[in-house]
Amino acid sequence: MGYDKELLKEILPKNISVIRIFDEIDSTSSEARRYASCEKCDSALFISDTQSGGRGRLGKSFYSPAGTGIYLSLLLPAPSQAYDLISITSAAAVAVRRAILSVTGISTGIKWVNDLYLNGKKVCGILCEALSEQKAMIIGVGINLYPSPLPKEISDIAGSVLNTEKVTGLREALAASVAEEILRIIAEPNYGDIWNEYRENSIVLGQEIRYIQNGVSYNGVATDIDRFGRLSVTDAEGYRHILSSGEISVRFK
Repeated sequence: MGYDKELLKEILPKNISVIRIFDEIDSTSSEARRYASCEKCDSALFISDTQSGGRGRLGKSFYSPAGTGIYLSLLLPAPSQAYDLISITSAAAVAVRRAILSVTGISTGIKWVNDLYLNGKKVCGILCEALSEQKAMIIGVGINLYPSPLPKEISDIAGSVLNTEKVTGLREALAASVAEEILRIIAEPNYGDIWNEYRENSIVLGQEIRYIQNGVSYNGVATDIDRFGRLSVTDAEGYRHILSSGEISVRFK
């Protein structure tokens, strides 16, 4: 079952200039990029019931089955305040976490830098991209709201926010709340100083992690996240490493 498009249009934030709702598309972020290449980059929202080529970080795909998830991308002018993608991604993670909590009552945890987890499984991915020529950015969000059959390769790592029957209007409400929370937090100076909230809801801090730097794998304990979104890791010899990008895996205690 696709979105109730009339309901969605009614409850989405009114300060979004362009809204495009699809039954199926390759990727909402790809559509946002295409739109930006030929139209003025006012705020625009692209949302689809399913994606055939959903994209994640580092070239990974994002599984996007119909009727169960939320797949949306916001195209926004680059903020006037200085920004970098790690800060934007971190702010978006806090915003989406707030939206999920507000609409469903469920508290998710943030895995540095761009994923939300519940009960040890990934339920949301966020991908932010800069369009330097258009002076714009794309914030893509994929949420597994309801359970669905998963491909074998992700069945052990992916989960869903809810494990209930589908509730009429809930998917539309959450999509609208995600857009609203992102727009609100991005508009605030310094993104509302989200770092304490980000740290408080981190599932990484205090945990042993594995990470890769310059092609070499290391183990260490995640100790802090600074106001630029960089992750501090202390290795077995007591040396501190600062990660500003990359992929980590967590070994929960």
